[in-house]
Amino acid sequence: MFALFTTAFLIISILPLHDTIPAEETIASPYYAKMQYAGNMGLASAGLGKTYFKDRLAIDFNYGYLPKEINGSRVHTLAMKSAYQFKKHQVSIFCIRYYTGISLNYAITDNIYLSYPDYFPSDYYNSNAIHLNPFLGIRLTLPEKDNKPGAIGIYAELGTVDYKIWYAIANKEIKSNDIWNLCFGITFPLSNNLLK
Repeated sequence: MFALFTTAFLIISILPLHDTIPAEETIASPYYAKMQYAGNMGLASAGLGKTYFKDRLAIDFNYGYLPKEINGSRVHTLAMKSAYQFKKHQVSIFCIRYYTGISLNYAITDNIYLSYPDYFPSDYYNSNAIHLNPFLGIRLTLPEKDNKPGAIGIYAELGTVDYKIWYAIANKEIKSNDIWNLCFGITFPLSNNLLK
C-alpha cells in the first residue's frame, strides 16, 4: 500500500502542467487567509499566505493549537507551508485545483526539544521539535471574476510526517495506511488593498 501510494504520488507530481481554464484568466488577489482542522498542525490552525507565479505556488504561515485534553500535553505549532499546483480544471462553475507540497513545522510543548537538556546523553537524540510534513491536496473554488478576490475555497489534504515515513520503512509491523492523516480547511481571499 505504501509503495503504491508513493508511486502514484510521484507520477501525479510530475505530470505535465495542463490547464483547462482559459489562458486569459487573471488572478484577482494573491493574498489569502485560511483555517484548517487537523493535518499535523494541531487540532485547529489559522494562517495567512500569498500565491506566486499565476497561482502555481502558495506559501503560508500558520499557527496551530492542540489542547491538553486531546493529547495529554498542550502543543502550539508554528508552520511554514508551501504548495505547488500541478493541475487545475473547471467543472461546471467550480475550479478544482490539485497540488502537492511540504510544510516545515515547529512544535512548542513541554516534552519536545530543539536541543535536549544536559541530563540526556550527548548526541543520543535528534531534535524532535522540527519536522517536515509532505502532503497532497485538492481545493475547490468558484473562479475569480472582474479582478475581485475569488470565492471562498474548501480543501482536503492527505499528509504525513517525516518520522512516520522512516518508522514505516524501518519497521514492517507499521502498516503504510497508519502513517497518513487527512485534514480539511477553508481559504478566504483577501483584498490587495487590505495588505498594502
